[in-house]
Amino acid sequence: MNDFEGKVAVVTGPGSGMGRAFAQRSAEEGMKLVLGDIEQSALDKAVEELSAGGFDVVGVPTDVSKREAIQHLADVALERYGKLNVAFNNAGVEGFLDGALWEATQKDWEWTMGVNLWSVIYGTQIFLPLILAQGEEGYVVNTCSMTSVVRAGNMYGVAKQAIFAISETIYGQLQDYPKVGVTALCPGIIATRLFQGSRNRPTELQNEQRTAGQDRGDEMRVRMHERLSQGMPPSEVANILFGAIRENKLYVLTDHDWDDQVNQRHDDIMNGRNPEIPRN
Repeated sequence: MNDFEGKVAVVTGPGSGMGRAFAQRSAEEGMKLVLGDIEQSALDKAVEELSAGGFDVVGVPTDVSKREAIQHLADVALERYGKLNVAFNNAGVEGFLDGALWEATQKDWEWTMGVNLWSVIYGTQIFLPLILAQGEEGYVVNTCSMTSVVRAGNMYGVAKQAIFAISETIYGQLQDYPKVGVTALCPGIIATRLFQGSRNRPTELQNEQRTAGQDRGDEMRVRMHERLSQGMPPSEVANILFGAIRENKLYVLTDHDWDDQVNQRHDDIMNGRNPEIPRN
């Protein structure tokens, strides 16, 4: 996909981080925007800034874990602009980090998978058929992670590996639709607020009591947020991504800092060898 002028894009999670950068770059490429974010103040700020820049944009408060919310985003795109060409399934949270998977509650699973995985499933069900129906060039970007291609270590990694598989499957099935492409974007350490995702955890999905590992999980969130703050600027990710869209690339890594882990995982798989797990 090369010509973005006049196209219509939906971006989830545009209130900060990569989503905000994707919205900015999309607007600069000439696209009209429908932005969906659960954080009202961040959404309003993004819309205000983009509108002040002369771009055509509408913001829609959106809980991406709800199918009806994703449907509403699509409806707004059609009602306001008459079509939908590009979907950035980008919203994500760090999710459950408070212990082993078997210690997670039903609410932990529903929150983590609802935002990270079901949002992409809903986007596939709702956005992709509309993009195909336009009969124009179109595109889907699924924000995966480098945790998609290394050994999974937490619930976030489980979700991101599933999104990676969804993207690969879509790619194969789109071969009969040459005008529409898909990218599995695998960012590494990026300066985002990912590990502050708990700030938007819905009340109904919060555990009634603190779990045994929650203190350790909170410490990890602080530590990882500090690490991400030193990472690649989201604007650089947007540059990499739009280059990949123009070349119709399925697999896109933001860097090669994880190469050893990627190669080690595949070497272990090919040789039937158990991975070495570092002890805390």
